[in-house]
Amino acid sequence: MRNFSGSVFTIFGILLLTTLCFPSFSQVRGLKAVNDTIDLYPGVELYYNILGNDTISSTDTLRIVSLNGGGRVVCRKFHGATWQFSFSISKWGNNNDVIGSYILSTMSGDTGSAKILFRIHDNSFGYLDINNISARFNASGLHFFYENAEFVAPKGSGKTSMFSNSLWIGGVEGEDSLHFAGERYRQGPSNSNPWYNPDFYAGPIMDSTKYSIYQDTIWNRIWNLKKSDIDYHKTHYTESGYKPIHDILEWPGNGNTSLGQASKLAPFFDVNEDGLYEPLNGDYPEIRGDQALFFIFNDDRGPHRESMGAKLKVEIHGMAYAFYIPEDSALKNTIFLNYKIYNRSQITYDSTLLGVYSDIDLGYAMDDYVACDVKRSMYYGYNGTPVDGTGQSYAYGAHPPVQAVAILAGPYMDPDGLDNPRYDNTGALLCDFSINGQNFGDSIVDNERFGMTKFMYIGNSASGIPSYMTDPQYAQYYYLFLSGKWKDGSRMIYGGNGHAGAGGYGPECNFMFPGLSDSLNWGTGGFSPNGPKDWTETTASNNPGDRRGLGVTGPFTFKPGDVQELDIAFIFAWAKFGTDTLMNSLQKLQMATDTVNKSFATNRLPNGNSFNGINDHAHMAEFPVNIFPNPASDHLNVEFAGKNLPAGSTIDLMTSQGRCLQRIVTMDHQKSVQFNISGMSSGLYLIQITTRESTVVKKVVVMH
Repeated sequence: MRNFSGSVFTIFGILLLTTLCFPSFSQVRGLKAVNDTIDLYPGVELYYNILGNDTISSTDTLRIVSLNGGGRVVCRKFHGATWQFSFSISKWGNNNDVIGSYILSTMSGDTGSAKILFRIHDNSFGYLDINNISARFNASGLHFFYENAEFVAPKGSGKTSMFSNSLWIGGVEGEDSLHFAGERYRQGPSNSNPWYNPDFYAGPIMDSTKYSIYQDTIWNRIWNLKKSDIDYHKTHYTESGYKPIHDILEWPGNGNTSLGQASKLAPFFDVNEDGLYEPLNGDYPEIRGDQALFFIFNDDRGPHRESMGAKLKVEIHGMAYAFYIPEDSALKNTIFLNYKIYNRSQITYDSTLLGVYSDIDLGYAMDDYVACDVKRSMYYGYNGTPVDGTGQSYAYGAHPPVQAVAILAGPYMDPDGLDNPRYDNTGALLCDFSINGQNFGDSIVDNERFGMTKFMYIGNSASGIPSYMTDPQYAQYYYLFLSGKWKDGSRMIYGGNGHAGAGGYGPECNFMFPGLSDSLNWGTGGFSPNGPKDWTETTASNNPGDRRGLGVTGPFTFKPGDVQELDIAFIFAWAKFGTDTLMNSLQKLQMATDTVNKSFATNRLPNGNSFNGINDHAHMAEFPVNIFPNPASDHLNVEFAGKNLPAGSTIDLMTSQGRCLQRIVTMDHQKSVQFNISGMSSGLYLIQITTRESTVVKKVVVMH
């Protein structure tokens, strides 16, 4: 387990224990110092007169004021005709209040002291914790850690299986102008203190002249909602005196267009379809899962201090979510992350690649291996020794678990006017992107999405591995990794540690340590390896150590105004018993990943409910819909006015909570469908129409 913190937080903990009761001031003769309370926002310097409520004899003058910020607050004093003081806290990510203090001394020798309670207003992080995992998400895009790892699995165990996770994106303008944004730990090229050197910043893209500290305090924010919160709002918003909870009331459905923000931001159900988020009129946030965290970040707010790369001007809408299905082992131990990535620039980026960078630390960080499963579109970390750690409280000990990162679906492939198939004419799986991609052979043109197209291992530079395999420092090195190349520019090759100088025997490949999962040799261009097929860290004779993994998806052309999506799952599996616990845990991981992939691909959870929930896409004006009769009693007709829906579109009849009751898949040239509702209870229902581009949701009433 890493620890980037210094002694400040240890001292702070002692201060809290000794001063939490806020003892009264101390006083000698005519001097009286009184406790103060100060509200602080990170990044905002506040001027405050701590002497305003103190008593100083009119015949005396101050000589010394000594300030203590409790280890986190920077305190400055300015000498002059009057004593002035400024207070600031520079680092987002910790909302614990701070106890500081000050000491007064006068020319006559009197002294006095008092405490300062600094109330820190910081909602820039939140915890997804509705199932067996507790994971920290940070509003500006670097997840699972702050000072220490905060991906706790199982929840409450004190043990963590991941240290960090972040998004990388790079594309080329024109012939060779690289634009890149991506983070490891926000240390910058010199690996300085973490967190202070970002590429990404909280909030949406806006007019660059309108960025301000005030905007930072608005957008360094996680919105944390449960499905039950939204259900309660939907049934009570009409009641007299009802007030929505804060995260529903303040849901960022609309941007401030006067500041250059997009008019529509966070997804919401728009009751009257006026484009405005109005919760008191019945509008409500649209989330996935039983709990969801929503946040927005971008690469335009400030300089790229981590990678030093040129800006892309991308805006990312993140939704982390989880399901409460305790009877299902796979969903119980999985959390999900959806990114919608907007190109707000006027530049077309070619050869655009997305990367999912993960530091998988299974308890004790220095005895791990990594691998990938090509067909399942995932990579994972596992213990390189039978026992994790050497007795540390945070180590898993005997029978350690495995932790996977699955790319459920990457960006949409560039359109080619075809419904690309998954199988050939004989029914055999094709050796192309359809191996682990989505939406192939579903009768819908140009809706195919990439799966994981590359996987690379990146080592900790402290572990003695060659420098070309260690963490990147600059944008060009990040993009080399995304392209399946090492920092020396050479392509990864099969075997050993993927390099000619590290036991690799070829040919060139896209997936490192695939074991036997690439049965069709897709990652080697259809060619058999020049040596043993089974390629793992064990066959490479590696010593276990600290590992990082990079899953890549793409490439695609990213045009101005385009939006792309990335769907990720973090899957934890632990088989605690048996003679070969590693194999048992890997088998459990494979089964869990199959369940998760199937649920995502079919939009059906194991309990029968919808995976994606209610519409989280823009309403689709080009497909106006007529639903009649409404109210209805026996049959319900859905008619597509204007033009036909694409074949393979789905029309779902759902409960108001999003559970699908009936589904119809459209055929070619179909203009309408009909549902039999004669056996359904009276009440409010939803019709959801889903195509490749987006979704329309309409209300219907059944009345008998």
